[in-house]
Amino acid sequence: MKKLLIISIILGLLSCAQNETHEHNHEHEGHVHTSECGHEHHHDADEHHHNHEEVVSNTVAFSHGQMEKVDFEVMKVENKAICQIIKTTARVLPAQNDVKIITAATDGIVEFSKDNFVEGLNLTEGMVVLTINNGKMAQGNLSVLQEEVTADYNRTKANYERKKSLFADKLVTENDLQEAEAEYLKAKKAYDNMQENFADGKQVIKSPVSGYVKDIFVANGSYVVAGQELMTICRAGRLYLRADLQSKYFPVLKNVVSANFKSLNNNKMYSLDDLNGRLLSYGKATSFDSPLIPVTFEIDDNDELVSGSFVELYIMTKDESEGIMVPNSALIEEMGSFFVFVEVRHELFEKRAVTVGVSDGFNTQIVRGLEPDETIVSKGAIYIKLAQGSGKLDPHAGHVH
Repeated sequence: MKKLLIISIILGLLSCAQNETHEHNHEHEGHVHTSECGHEHHHDADEHHHNHEEVVSNTVAFSHGQMEKVDFEVMKVENKAICQIIKTTARVLPAQNDVKIITAATDGIVEFSKDNFVEGLNLTEGMVVLTINNGKMAQGNLSVLQEEVTADYNRTKANYERKKSLFADKLVTENDLQEAEAEYLKAKKAYDNMQENFADGKQVIKSPVSGYVKDIFVANGSYVVAGQELMTICRAGRLYLRADLQSKYFPVLKNVVSANFKSLNNNKMYSLDDLNGRLLSYGKATSFDSPLIPVTFEIDDNDELVSGSFVELYIMTKDESEGIMVPNSALIEEMGSFFVFVEVRHELFEKRAVTVGVSDGFNTQIVRGLEPDETIVSKGAIYIKLAQGSGKLDPHAGHVH
C-alpha cells in the first residue's frame, strides 16, 4: 500500500514538471495551433521579431525641429510630360558679333601700349592698345603720307572756298562748284582718318568696344604688313554653346523646346531661361570633314562661364510620354543604386529603392519605385540619411499591432 502511494506521488510530480516545461516553451518559442481541419499553424516569435526589425531599419524619424535647422522640403509626386533628353558636351564660344579682329592698316613695327599687354586684359572702348611705327620705313612712310594728305586737304579746302565765292558772284558754274566740293570732301575724309588713326608716323589702334583681349597674334616689336591680323577683342555680351550631334538626332532637333547645362568649372547648373537663352540654329547637313550636326544655343554672358571651356548640355525635345520626375536633390546614391525618402507619416520617412530613367540635369525620371500622390523629401534627403546612420530610429516605425 505504501509502495502504491509513493509511486502515485512520483507520477504527480512528473506531471507537474511537464506542464511547467510546456508553458515555458509556449511563452518563448511561439505557438503551435491545430485547426478543425487538422492543419497546424505555426506562429514563430523569432520570425515576427525579425520582420519588425527589418521594417524599423528601413525607416527613420526626423523631427520638425530637425527640419527647421536645415534646407528641407517635401513634395507630392505626380505624372508629368517627359521630354526626350539628348545629353552631350558643348563648348562655350563668344558670339560672332561680339568678336572684333584688329588688323594692321600699314607696314611697320608693333608697339604695345603696355608692357604687360597680355590675353585676358580688360579694355574700354577707345583705349589705345598698340601702335604700328612706320616713321622709319623707306617706302610707304606714314610721315610723308600724312604730309601729302594734309597738303591735299588744305588745297581742296581753299579751292572749294574760292569757288563758293565766285559762284556767289556768278563767275563760275554750278558744275564747277560741285566738282570742287566733291574733291574737298574726299580729301577731308582722308585727312580726318589720318588724324584719328595716325600720328607722328604711326598707326594708332584703339579698342572698338569695351571687353577683353582674347587672342594676340604678334609680339611686341615684331614687323607686320598691312592687312595682317594682330589680335581679337571680345565684348562681354552674348555667348554661344556649340555642340556636335550624331546625325540620328536630326529628326528631333526641330522639336527642341529648351536646354540645361552644367559648367565643368564650378559644377553649377543653368537653364536657358536663367541666361535669356535660345536655340540659335542647327545644321541641315553633314560635311566630308565631319559627319556630325552642329547645334548652337545663344545665352547671356554672366561672368561665370569661361569662353573656350566645355559644359555638359541637356537638350530637351517634345515627347508624348508621361512619368514621374523628381529633383536630383531627392536622390540618394549608394554603390550605384538610387533611393528616395518617402513620407510614411508626419516626421517618419521610409528609405525606398527606385529605378531612374532620363535626366535633364535638374530632375530625373523615376521608372519604378514611386506612385503618383506619394510624398517624398525633395530637399535635405542627405540629412535624413545621416540621421538613419546615427541609429536614432522610431522604435514603433512601420509596426502594425
